[in-house]
Amino acid sequence: MNLRCLRIPILLILAFSIPCYGQSLGDVARKIRAERQEQGSHPTVITNDDLESTEPAPAVSPNAFQNETKSESEENAPAANSAEGMSKSAKSAKDSAKEREREIQKRSDEINKVYLDRIAALRTQINTARTELAKLQLDQIESTNDFRRTVGASPNIATYEEQQRQFNEQIEAQHNLIDSLKLQLGDAQEAARHAGVPHAYD
Repeated sequence: MNLRCLRIPILLILAFSIPCYGQSLGDVARKIRAERQEQGSHPTVITNDDLESTEPAPAVSPNAFQNETKSESEENAPAANSAEGMSKSAKSAKDSAKEREREIQKRSDEINKVYLDRIAALRTQINTARTELAKLQLDQIESTNDFRRTVGASPNIATYEEQQRQFNEQIEAQHNLIDSLKLQLGDAQEAARHAGVPHAYD
């Protein structure tokens, strides 16, 4: 079969198919356009003017990043300063509490010393009164022995009796003094015990 004979049918087929194809594409395009108009959608067309008007995003410089980091550090600084201030405040309160405790302890020691000094003074007075009582009793005995050795000659009976009367009065006064001091000592020790003073009965 000759190639020339084949070309004629092929050209005829193409000639008839192209208008039909173009006809069908046009129909499809019109149909789509009509549907879009009914739905109210309008396609957005982007032109070169739109692209040129778009401004590029600003570049971030290293200084801007450092400034932002510094700003965040400054924002966090008050929190750190606040924590440090709270720590100092707590330490100051603790020191103040310790100072108050020392002051209270100092005053307590001073009060205790007053009680203990009073008790010590009463004990000293009691011991002194007992020593004086013992001396009076010894003098009275010696006076009696001297009177007996001299068989009432020196001193005479009247003088001897006066001496004995004075000894008895002085001895009784010492007894009364000792009893009074003992009562005062007991009261002082009881008051010290109620006040929480240690060693009040030692």
